[in-house]
Amino acid sequence: MMNSNESMRFVLPSTTPRSVSGLSLIELMIATVLGLILTLGVVQVYIGSSQTHRLTDAIAHAQENLRFVTTIIERDVRGAGGLACLQSFEDVDVKMNGDRPVPIGAGLLGWEFAGTGIGDEHTPESELGTGSNGWSEGSGDGVFPADLAGSVVAGSDVLMVNALSTIPVTVDSNPPPPPTGSIGLNAASGIPQGRIVLAVDDNCSGGEMFQKANQDTADSVTIAGVGADPGNRPASRFELSYGENARIATHDTFAYYVGIGTSGEPSLMRQRLDAEPEPAEELVEGVETMQVLYGISTGVQKRADTYVTAADVTDWGEVMSVRLSFLVRSPEDANNENQIRRFNMLGTELVTENDRRARLISTITVGIRNRLE
Repeated sequence: MMNSNESMRFVLPSTTPRSVSGLSLIELMIATVLGLILTLGVVQVYIGSSQTHRLTDAIAHAQENLRFVTTIIERDVRGAGGLACLQSFEDVDVKMNGDRPVPIGAGLLGWEFAGTGIGDEHTPESELGTGSNGWSEGSGDGVFPADLAGSVVAGSDVLMVNALSTIPVTVDSNPPPPPTGSIGLNAASGIPQGRIVLAVDDNCSGGEMFQKANQDTADSVTIAGVGADPGNRPASRFELSYGENARIATHDTFAYYVGIGTSGEPSLMRQRLDAEPEPAEELVEGVETMQVLYGISTGVQKRADTYVTAADVTDWGEVMSVRLSFLVRSPEDANNENQIRRFNMLGTELVTENDRRARLISTITVGIRNRLE
């Protein structure tokens, strides 16, 4: 029990505030700045990685296009002017009306656009040329095909090739004696109606070239009559004997050039010129221009001594090889900044437009198989 003399004492809690530790305004501003710097660094890395990816993807796309381009055109050029086992075009009896777009003896024919030769400077365009204006070839053997008028991009060369493709069927072992209008086969020919065909006899001593009249499902090839384009001469018949060792092949004439594709982009096109009209085939999108030089044999040996443009070729039978160069661009913007680039395409200086596209050049040289030693 508390003594009365003792006074009661109560201790009240202190009302003095305690000091609280935290960030000052200066520290908060420094932290914010550091965070912004780190964020900007991450964003910059992302943008750089994205740009690298776009550029790499664009280059890969262009390279894939170049590989496809060279594979297709190289095959036809290598076999240009081939006549199976025949030694000379003089051994072929051509039964068709009119002249061939590419003379049989020439094998190939080219057209050079003015101002794109060796030592010239040119900026690729997406405008189509007008008719045959601007293109020339030096021999005078051919006429610029009407089917190509208004379809070729100005500044791009044109290459026309005769290509031969033997069909994998054999001739009937008991053929009718000549003259006859049909050659029997042991299976369907697979050759569409209207195509140009070369038949070579068993001894490879002669052949006949004609336009085929019947369908690809027929087990024979027959000579086309009136109404076909170009059609055969009236009353044409096979004059040679064709046994089971004879050869039957399609004789195709293709024109390679740069036109405008379905997407509005410049594209490498291939157009059949030898028979019934067909739409141009778009091979590769993004090919801005094609430049071509021709290897000429000037000496005794059959090899290319010098390369000239189509305008300087006076005899296409002297062409031993073909050198082609393609400028391919990416389908989308691949660079951060607009830039003008310069390329050397077979001696022609190409100055590109001021844009962000990635571009590559591919150059190949193809020897003509049946002309080189």
